[in-house]
Amino acid sequence: MEKFIWRAAVVWFVLLTLPTCVEAQYVYTTTSGQVTITQYTGTGGNVTIPDTTNGFPITTVASGAFFQVAGLTNVTFGTNVGIIAGDAIFQCVNVTNVNLPASVTNIGSGPFLDCKSLVSIFVNTNNTHYTNVGPVLFDKALATVVQFPGGLTNSYTLPASVTSVGVSFLGNSLSNIMVNSANPVFTNLGVALVTKDFKQLWAYPGTAPGSYSVPTNINTIISGSFEYSTGVTNIFIPTNTTSIGSLAFFDCANLQAITVAPTNSFFSSTNGVLFDKGYKMLIQYPCAATGSYAVPKTCTNIGIGAFGDASFLSGVFMPNGVTNIDIESFYGCTNLTVVIMGTNLASIGQQAFFLCTRLPGVVFPPKVASLGQYAFGGCFSLTSACFEGSPPTDGGSVFLSDGSLGHILHVSGTSGWLSTFDGIPTVVCTACTNAEPILGIAHRGTNALVAWSSAFPGFTLLSTTNLVAPVNWSAETAVPVVVNNLDIVTNDGRPPKKFYKLQSP
Repeated sequence: MEKFIWRAAVVWFVLLTLPTCVEAQYVYTTTSGQVTITQYTGTGGNVTIPDTTNGFPITTVASGAFFQVAGLTNVTFGTNVGIIAGDAIFQCVNVTNVNLPASVTNIGSGPFLDCKSLVSIFVNTNNTHYTNVGPVLFDKALATVVQFPGGLTNSYTLPASVTSVGVSFLGNSLSNIMVNSANPVFTNLGVALVTKDFKQLWAYPGTAPGSYSVPTNINTIISGSFEYSTGVTNIFIPTNTTSIGSLAFFDCANLQAITVAPTNSFFSSTNGVLFDKGYKMLIQYPCAATGSYAVPKTCTNIGIGAFGDASFLSGVFMPNGVTNIDIESFYGCTNLTVVIMGTNLASIGQQAFFLCTRLPGVVFPPKVASLGQYAFGGCFSLTSACFEGSPPTDGGSVFLSDGSLGHILHVSGTSGWLSTFDGIPTVVCTACTNAEPILGIAHRGTNALVAWSSAFPGFTLLSTTNLVAPVNWSAETAVPVVVNNLDIVTNDGRPPKKFYKLQSP
């Protein structure tokens, strides 16, 4: 369930990246006399997709065609549409109704995903491939749930005929998922949808509040099973869980901690962050956690979507052992202002820092050899990008739409640089440095770790317990310990609260 597939064609950038035509409220392509809609450009309301444009039938609606269109309320597909891609209508928060014609024969995975107001999907009764039972979209045989409307609340009972659910419940607003007792494949365990043998957890009700303990018999948590759940605050993973699919806990807006049973042989957790057993792969940082985070020195890989949409994350400090930042690792971290990468980092994946809108600058360590497509796209505040080594492989549009980035810096003496990189002029510099250090704070157990870059000697850490004037700042007496190019002071993180700042030499 790789969400990066559709995100790679984020619709508000499609005009910059696709050879398209524009007419009225749609961007589209025409191939062999058939039209594919790639983007809706209107303001919303009740939208009816035309049957034709320029004399050609509109046969396909592409992934992301209706991407976060806040004003969209109803969508009626034209009578020639045969293909609706997965994520065709994605996170349109006010859409309530979707009407499908008889012509539709192919619907992708999660076609109307995470639309929290969607309460009705209606299919023309002459359609031979799909139908609706009440507001829910099924295949004609009622064996597959194609899309469960994200705005339906309370409880839902899965029919006995269903043998496949895919990602249909992703982004749901239910408080409980029940199953007809005659269903041969699925049952419910507590509030969640699981397989009849109690081995696989497929879907979690999106608004079920509070903490959730994965049942002890579950050995597989399916990809995306908790994704976009808004109610869950804490998740406990038991001893027997041996497999967790990608993005299983992605963008759970109120998730504060993931805890793993110490006896689990495959996974571990510390301070609410999920890792593999050896703490080499950081799998998931809880979306609602606040402040900065220091990645443990054992870690070598930041996993797919690991920090995705962690909107309260302000800074991240990576040890020298981290060699890979995977796809969408920091996607949508809108308050991230400081990123310190370790010296052995080699690759940064597709859209790794996409839409980190407050990130002002980034220093790429000397061993970075590849940057994925759109890796820093949509980082609208980015004004400084400096490379300490030779130019990495350019995945394409790495700095897409970063209008504040006037040039790329690279250290004098490094080889392979041309006059431009990723279409941006390059400029030689003596060293990659920021004008001043940025202070970060991370929790580890009951301690507070206060850190800043060791590249700024002579700074003094000050603290106070009261910000009401007149503020009395005092110097911390603890001597900073240097770890992975960071000056770190470890203090008691329990009450009373302390506030910190750095004083220049």
